Amino acid sequence: MTPEERIEQLEAKIQQAYQVIGTLLSGPDGDSPDFGLPEGLRALDYFAHEDYDEGFLPFVHPRVAGKE
Repeated sequence: MTPEERIEQLEAKIQQAYQVIGTLLSGPDGDSPDFGLPEGLRALDYFAHEDYDEGFLPFVHPRVAGKE
């Protein structure tokens, strides 16, 4: 596998992660409030771009963040 092919695979994997995160945030009925909370939007925004952020973690689940 060439480095270019590996990069393509990793980019595709990040796109899959974005879709999975969106699905999980939206909940089983597709109407979960987690999807629109700042923490949920932050996760989607992070995986929508190629930039790496060393400070992204720890990620606090939106329902937990609202109780702090």
